[in-house]
Amino acid sequence: MVGFLKAQNIQKNIKRRITKIKKQYNRNARLYLLAILFFYISLGAFSMLQGIYLKEIGIKEGFLGVILSFKTAAIALASIPCSMIADKIGKKKAIFLAMLFVPLCTIFQGLSTKTYLLLILAIVQGTANSFMVVCEGPFFMENSNDKNRVQLFSYSFATNVFSTMIGYTVFGAISESIVSKLGGIKALSYSMVGAGVLGLMACVVVCFIKENPNFKSVSHSNYFSNAKDLIKNRYASRFLIYNALIGFGAGLVVPYFNVYLKYKVNAGTDTIGVIMSLAQAAMGMGGLITPFMAKRLGRIKTINTCQILSIPFLLLIALPPNIYIVAAAMFMRNGLMNMAGPVTGTLTMELINSTQRSTFASINNIANNLSRAISTMVGGLIMAHVPYGYEVPYFLTALLYLAATILFHNTFAGYDFKVNKGGAAKSV
Repeated sequence: MVGFLKAQNIQKNIKRRITKIKKQYNRNARLYLLAILFFYISLGAFSMLQGIYLKEIGIKEGFLGVILSFKTAAIALASIPCSMIADKIGKKKAIFLAMLFVPLCTIFQGLSTKTYLLLILAIVQGTANSFMVVCEGPFFMENSNDKNRVQLFSYSFATNVFSTMIGYTVFGAISESIVSKLGGIKALSYSMVGAGVLGLMACVVVCFIKENPNFKSVSHSNYFSNAKDLIKNRYASRFLIYNALIGFGAGLVVPYFNVYLKYKVNAGTDTIGVIMSLAQAAMGMGGLITPFMAKRLGRIKTINTCQILSIPFLLLIALPPNIYIVAAAMFMRNGLMNMAGPVTGTLTMELINSTQRSTFASINNIANNLSRAISTMVGGLIMAHVPYGYEVPYFLTALLYLAATILFHNTFAGYDFKVNKGGAAKSV
């Protein structure tokens, strides 16, 4: 009886939360949150399985780094044309293209063992994913207001994180459960195909999103004039440098978390799925907490505090090859380093005016992902050719995160005050 009453209370709380979301956010925002639920379950499963699959079919760390870095470079370099296309066709259609081609590339990569075909598919997948990167922030700005904007970014962040966590856990378990029947390579392959098929459900949901009624096709020439103005904006240009440092540091280690766990800590894919899903859970919980932290501490202090506290846990991952310590360190590092994501997301959109947001999103994407692509290739080479190659990238990343945090603090220390007192930030 007590259990039944508890279940009823939980059900009532969920219904109240859903009702609150319906009242606070418009239909487009709610549909987008549902779409990314499927999209990131699929992408999470793929990101966990891809590196292991490539290693199992005989690809060495050096070329693994090339495949992963080219995909990330495609996300960066495609930002300019994708931003232009999104301004021309509208954000709904651009998001649809991403949610169609990213899962399709997941399916085809799961079916292929040819090295250069995998490389081409990774590039196409990265290019398609760039539509999401340049459209999400502006899409939320159009479908939110000053009162619910940070919360909407937080819900999106949490949906992304928890969906990815489900992808890690479910498909890691599926892969491990069928490995005895099919063998390691086929188990990984079929799991990737299944993840891609599930990801295509996001396309169906996006079809019900309505394009902004005020949307007007923008001339391509505006992109370059906007980009020139943004480079002159002190806050915008410094943020790009900060993001490039963070991207370079992340590229050295993040794409290789699954490989590190598999071949350094000797974990199975089911265990890797659990560890990476728990790390994602830390991000999700942190993302829901940060709006309250931002109100209490201010956004800039929140970002700086989270990033500084994450660095010791980053180093702890590399020190002992003990699965329990590594899992705990990944949990804390992921939560702290990424929990300020929703706050950072709103900040980036406030740095510039509404007509420049797609342009800035694409340039910001280039700064982060191009540096990440370069460092991903460097990380693969370090792992393959340098003594203690699996550990060295973590120490390099810690130094880069520290430098980025110092730059961010020096640039934005008074930003919250200026915005609260004088409106949007201007070049000074």
